[in-house]
Amino acid sequence: MFYYEQFFRTALDGIDRSNIMPITIQIAQVILLISFLVAVYESFIRGGDVRMLGIAAVKYVGLGLVLLGYATAFREVNTMFNSFADFIANNTTSGTDIFKVWMSDLRTFFNQYGYTRIFDLIMGGIVGLLDTPFILISYVIYPLTYILFCFFYSFYGAVLYVVGPIVLSLLPAFGLGGLARNYIINLMTFHFWGVIYSILGALITAVNIGTVQQVLTTGGFMGGFIGVDEALLLGLASIFYSISLAIIPFLAARIVRGETFGTIAHVILNKIPLIPRH
Repeated sequence: MFYYEQFFRTALDGIDRSNIMPITIQIAQVILLISFLVAVYESFIRGGDVRMLGIAAVKYVGLGLVLLGYATAFREVNTMFNSFADFIANNTTSGTDIFKVWMSDLRTFFNQYGYTRIFDLIMGGIVGLLDTPFILISYVIYPLTYILFCFFYSFYGAVLYVVGPIVLSLLPAFGLGGLARNYIINLMTFHFWGVIYSILGALITAVNIGTVQQVLTTGGFMGGFIGVDEALLLGLASIFYSISLAIIPFLAARIVRGETFGTIAHVILNKIPLIPRH
């Protein structure tokens, strides 16, 4: 199980122990009842449209059942996607969390050799003075990005979990059903974060750059940066992994919406302000 999965499950357990969800479900049921009464009135003013009334009744009964078992249903959907992500990891990385391993390896390397490498770079002259801040920043950015990914995964999921009943109760309502459909799209996007995370880990494992030792053994990264100092090389790799983690939410959103082509270009041109647009 990945760390972000554990963190999110802890968050769900904490929410369930509070009084948030029972109150949310009650509010959603009231909204659903009001919407049903509006549908009955609308059927009446249309001359007693029995077919319309029957369709509305089926919708509201179905949603009412969903609300009664909402917590279980949400967890089942989450478990289904997590199981798929775990399946990918188990068959490619033996269930190892590549990004967590990289953070651990990076910390071990820096504790053992980092200070010496940085001192050697500084003594090497002006180039070393320029490389040193980059190395320090890259070694900080990666753990921060990893933690932020886990936090926002849980935060995004918790928001969807809490507001889900209220938004879903609007699904049959005339003119407001679009909100519920957008919620479902966001729910799918959220769950694809983990799937893309596993696929990225599988790719990194396939090209043998999943650990610090593998990168140092090859003497380069992705076929480039050959001959670069080890500390600088790991800093460059860490920046690459940080960017990969950071764009997962944008990739998931565009894939769910069917916008697979041009995804990377969109993220680079619209989400990274340092690159000038022409």
